[in-house]
Amino acid sequence: MGKDSFKIEGTIDKEYAVNEVRKAARQFALLYFHFSKVLYEQFGLEQAKEIIQRVVFEQAVDRSDQMKEKALAQGLPTETVEDFRKVIDLPFLGWVPEWGKDHCPYAEVWREYITKYPWFSELATFYCDVIDTTTIENFSGHLSHRITQNVILQGDSCKREYFESDNVKKGEYTYGSKD
Repeated sequence: MGKDSFKIEGTIDKEYAVNEVRKAARQFALLYFHFSKVLYEQFGLEQAKEIIQRVVFEQAVDRSDQMKEKALAQGLPTETVEDFRKVIDLPFLGWVPEWGKDHCPYAEVWREYITKYPWFSELATFYCDVIDTTTIENFSGHLSHRITQNVILQGDSCKREYFESDNVKKGEYTYGSKD
């Protein structure tokens, strides 16, 4: 029996659903921390950052290629941030704005590690920058992005700005190349 022939029925409590999504996100956040820690211990901060940049860039390209394919299959454009948000693949059910700085389950986990491993603050915020910048660049083909506030280090919400980029229009991405 494949997933196409299996029908999910019934309802669940929203609090339960949010907690389940956050548990899955916590597992990803733990994996990213430990992946970063091993690289940091093996190679030092700069080389670890280079490896992480490449891995996260490739993940972002793969992810945004899939989102772009989904948009095009639905007859949607891929030009704007709004177009991007129509097909975004994050389970926002687990991101609860009312929880302030803890709204992001990754940040909630990563801040705990930053307390014990201060070097991780740069790598934690780096993940957000590389993944978010690359996904919009690859999805739109003309926009780039910068984070102006990240709850890993400050504030109760993440803030960002999107802008036209001549480099992206030429296929030159901020954090890597699609080779």
